[in-house]
This record gives sequence, structure tokens and C-alpha cells, in this order.
Amino acid sequence: MLKTFLREFTFRRQLTITMTLGILCLALFSSLVSSWQANQRVRRNLIEQGQHITENLARQSALALLYASPDNAAEAVSATLAFPGVVSVEIRDTGQRVLLVRGSTRPSEFPKSIVLVAGASAQAVLDAESEGAWRFVAPVYSQPSAASPFEVQEARTERLGDVVVVMSKAALSQMTSDIFIANMTSSFSFALLILILIRILTSRMSRPLNQLSASMARAEAGVSNVRAVLSGPKDIVDMAHAFNSMMAALEDRIAAVSHAELRIRHLAYNDPLTELPNRMQFMDLLNQTIDRARDKGQTFALLFLDLNRFKNVNDTLGHDVGDRLLIAAGLRIRHSVRAGDSVARFGGDEFTVLLEDLTSTTAGSVASQKICLALAAPFEIDGHDIYVSASIGISVYPADGMDGNTLLKHADSAMYLAKKNNSGYEFYESGMEATISAHVQMEGALRRAEERNELLVYYQPKVVLATGALSGMEALVRWKHPEFGMVSPARFIPLAEETGLIVSIGAWVLRTACNQAKVWADAGMPLAVAVNLSGVQLRQRNFVDSVRVVLAETGLDPALLELEITESVLMEQAKETLSSLHQLKEIGVQLAIDDFGTGYSSLSYLKRFPVDTLKIDRSFVSDVTSDPDDAALVTGIIALAHSLRLKVVAEGVETVEQRDFLVRCDCDYIQGYLLSQPVPPDEFERKILDAVRRAQ
Repeated sequence: MLKTFLREFTFRRQLTITMTLGILCLALFSSLVSSWQANQRVRRNLIEQGQHITENLARQSALALLYASPDNAAEAVSATLAFPGVVSVEIRDTGQRVLLVRGSTRPSEFPKSIVLVAGASAQAVLDAESEGAWRFVAPVYSQPSAASPFEVQEARTERLGDVVVVMSKAALSQMTSDIFIANMTSSFSFALLILILIRILTSRMSRPLNQLSASMARAEAGVSNVRAVLSGPKDIVDMAHAFNSMMAALEDRIAAVSHAELRIRHLAYNDPLTELPNRMQFMDLLNQTIDRARDKGQTFALLFLDLNRFKNVNDTLGHDVGDRLLIAAGLRIRHSVRAGDSVARFGGDEFTVLLEDLTSTTAGSVASQKICLALAAPFEIDGHDIYVSASIGISVYPADGMDGNTLLKHADSAMYLAKKNNSGYEFYESGMEATISAHVQMEGALRRAEERNELLVYYQPKVVLATGALSGMEALVRWKHPEFGMVSPARFIPLAEETGLIVSIGAWVLRTACNQAKVWADAGMPLAVAVNLSGVQLRQRNFVDSVRVVLAETGLDPALLELEITESVLMEQAKETLSSLHQLKEIGVQLAIDDFGTGYSSLSYLKRFPVDTLKIDRSFVSDVTSDPDDAALVTGIIALAHSLRLKVVAEGVETVEQRDFLVRCDCDYIQGYLLSQPVPPDEFERKILDAVRRAQ
């Protein structure tokens, strides 16, 4: 019960109840003590009064006992009975014979015998006491006569008998009750007054505690910004101040924990680099989108996007630039789709997009085209103009899958095919996996081609157009697979660039071509050999050093090495490659721009690049005799090159008419099937070099 009292009652109520009970108990105790003390005083007074009455009666009863005449004591007895509380009177002689009895007596209340007063004392004594009365006894002595001068001896008193007076205790009980009631009334009145004062004081004392308790209750209920009122006694104020300090610290910690939880959740569900949703959050969004689409009968598209040539940026410009490129690419993708569409970074340079509530699949094409167009514009980072493109695979719910993993797999397959075909984007179609499997098989075979000596270098001659003299040759890589046969460069060169194998293949081609050119130079045929460079090779930081090493190890004169870079590579990496080109020129290597006219270069760049030769793309040369536009373009390119003091090589010359046209345009060199197809080195030596030797 005490625990319940302490647990369920407030401090103010506990204090009030405790003090009330204490004061009431004190009032009751003080009333009882006072009443008991008063009772004892009244008792003593009544006993003393009974003794005096009995003694007076004893003095007035001497004559009646002396003469054995009750009448002599009648008046005294009546007077005695007139006293309050006296209920009976007896006069007895020395033999205990009753001389006179008056009043109402109950002999059974007292013993029959009385206690005789010893000696000659005339004082009354309390002989017996019952529940309702006292019995007093006093001796009666004879009174001596007046002294006579003739008497020699002093007169002696004689005991004549005893008087018995019985007094009722009714007066004592009434007075005790009255005193008790009076004491209780005064005590409890005073206690009530004290309780009222205490209640007022406790109310003032407990109000700050109640306010503090209420503040604590609000804080426990989850109310924010709770503060206690700083009022009341100093210790309560200190407690309230400590509570406020504790709440402030607690709120700061809660805010820090909440911020940490939000940060952890953000890190768990968002990409820390681009701030876009990560793979985990995207999968949740995808599953939610599937549920909504299933319930509402809607269609949506999943776009799986990969940045082409992103690895080259990391390899050449560093991961910091690559990270900023990813951030910028993510922003462009986000701005290319609707506000309600979801964009996420799936990992690495891969992004995913959810296009919800589509009315037709053409919306997927439109969104993909916007993304490709947005990413095609150069990214300017740290003074570099970086060009990337995107390959996007598209899968559509529910046609291409009913669950997230299937849709992702099919979108990934479509993206792989888009990258392979360089088509920008592709929709998933049944059977794509077989094509991709063949592509993967081709990639695996290409990785083993070099170590299995399946790669070959063929050579195609290049002649001076004006004289027909052999001026050099172009080294072209070929792949002879034991199962696939001769694999077209159009198939494996893009694959090598995509996988990064072009770096090792290109280095092998460069070394092989320089070795062969050195052999023919030592044999008296110093011919310049042209080697094609991939943009991936050119972005290698140690590429110039690797060229120096190859020239030093093979012993080839640098003037006999010509490196061909496509126009698109030069334009995309103009700032990055310019320094490398100048270093190659310092070595003594010749530089040529391959496939000129097919890119989107600015003519101002031609003045900046330290190139020696322009090679006109075969697409222009093939129709120069039938298409006036191509003829005008070729004529203009040759004139432009000569004005910049550059040599011109026309590629893909297959007919005499094309050769004659180029002669009229004053072209410097030609190359193509009219002279020879690319052939192995032994055939090149047998058919071409031997013919040159014979002509000499």
C-alpha cells in the first residue's frame, strides 16, 4: 500500500496527506493527554472534597454517637447529602453497628467491612472505590470539654464510631467528557487552522515542483522544446535549471542522432558522388513502380545507360576529373527526363532511368535521344574539353519482363548491343542474348589472339602520284582466327577499343611495323611506314616514351615512322593530345590526320596541330568522278592542305579515273586497291619491292 501511495500520488498530495495525518494524530494525542491530566486533577479534587465532607460529618456526628441518638445527627446528614455527588451517608458505632443510614446505597458495590482509621487522627480516608462511586470513612471522636482550672490532668478524646460517605463518580465522568470534548474541539480547531496554513504554504512550495513535474511529463510525452519555469526556492530553481540544461543537451543529441540517421540513410540509399539514388534505392523504386504499374495496368520503360570511353578519362586525366565528369553527366541525364522520372547511378559509369506511365514506347526513344544529345556536348573540366557518348538499352514493362531483375537483365543486354553497334540506344528484342554471347565469345578469343600469334600485320603501298614512285606503306593489323578465319578489322578493332585491348595490340603493331621497316631499310629500301593510332593509345600518359623505346630498340630512323590519328580523335582530345603531338615531332616522327573530312573539326585547329599530312577519307574519293559535291570537297581539301604546307594522301583509290582526277587536283600521294590490297610482308616484298628494284 505504501508503494502504491508513493507511486500514484503526487508530491503535493503526499505532503498534504502526511502532514494532515500527522497534525490530526498530534491533535488527538494532545487532547487525550490534556483530558487525562484534567481527569486526574478533577479526580483529586473530588476525592479531597469527599474527604472534607466526611471529616465535617464526623465532627458533627459525635453527639449522636455519644447519646446513641440519630436525631442529633439528622441535620448534619441532610446537609451532607445536599453536597453534589454525595449519594449515601452511614453512621456506625465502634462495634460497627449502624446508627443511621441515609441515601441510596448499593452495598454490593463495596466490601461490607470498612478500613478503620488508625490512631487518633480525625482525617477521612478513601476506603473503597467502585466503577461508579467512592467510599470515604472518617473516625468520630468525643469532643473534650472546656478546660477547668481545677482539673489537674488533661482531658482525653474517645473514639465513638465512624461515618461513611459514598460519593458518585458521575460528576467526574461528566467533567471528563466535557473536558475531552473541549480539548478535542480546541485541538482540532487549531489543527484545522494549521492545516489551512500548511496547505497554503505547501501549495506555494509545491507549485514549482508541480510545474517541473508537468514539464517532465510533457518531455516524456515527446513534446519538443520543453523548458521548466525558473521559480520557487533556490533548490527547485537549481533543479529546473538543471532540467533545462539536460533538455537542451538532449535535444542537441537527438538532433545530432537524427542528422546522423538521415546521413546514414542517405549514404545507404544515395550515391555519395552524384547524390543520385544508388543501386539499392533504385531497386526499391523499380519494385514499387512494378507494383503500381501492375495495379493500374500501366506501362513503363527502364533505361540502362553506360558512358562510352569513360575509362579513358580516368586513365589519362585521373579519377578526380572522372568523378566530376560523372557528376556533370548525372545532372545532364536528370535534366533530360521528366521531373517525375527516376534517375539513379547504378555503379561505375552506369546509370538507370525509370520512365513511368508511358502511353507508347516512343517515349523511351525520345528520352534516349535527349540523353544522348545532352551527353554529346563537350564537358569542360579543368580546362579540358571532354567528349563522351552514351549507349542506352531499353526494356519495357510488361512486354520485356514482369520483375525487376528480368527488366534489368534485358535492358543491360540491349545496352550491350547498342554499344557494339554504336547506335546510341536499342530496345530489347528476343534473341539479343545470343548475339551478346557471340560478342562475349569474340572478346575472349581476341584476348588470347596475341599470345597465340593470331595477329598479323599487312602492308598497303603508298606512291607519289606525280611520278608513281613508291614512297611508303601503311601497316594494317589483321586477325586470322583458327575457327572464324580472317576477322574483319571493322569487327575486332571497335571491340579492342571498347575493352582496352587496343593498347597492347597497338603497341605490338607499332613494334612489328618498325622492325619490318628497319629490315627493308637495311636491305636498301628505306620506306616510311604509317601506323594507325587509337585514341585510347594516344591518351596513355607514357605513350610518347613508349614510341621512343620502340624506335631505340628497333633502330628505325624516326623520319621513316608516320603516325596516323583520326580527325575525330584529334577534335575530341585537342587540348590533351596537343602536347603529345609536339613531343612526337621533337622525336622526328611524321604525323598525319587520317579520315580527314569525316569529322567536325574547325579549320583553326589545323594551324595548331604539328601535322605533316592530310589523308582524304575513301568516302569522298570513291565518288569524285560522279558526284560534283565530292569532287568539290576533295579539290577544296587539297587546296587547303597545300595552303597550310601539308601533304595530301587520297585513300581508297580504285580506278584510273579517280587517279587521273587526283592528278589534275595536284594530289601528292595515293593509296588504294588500284595499287594493291593490304598484303603480308613476304608478298609485299615479292610483288612490290622486287618490282621497284627491277625498275631501278
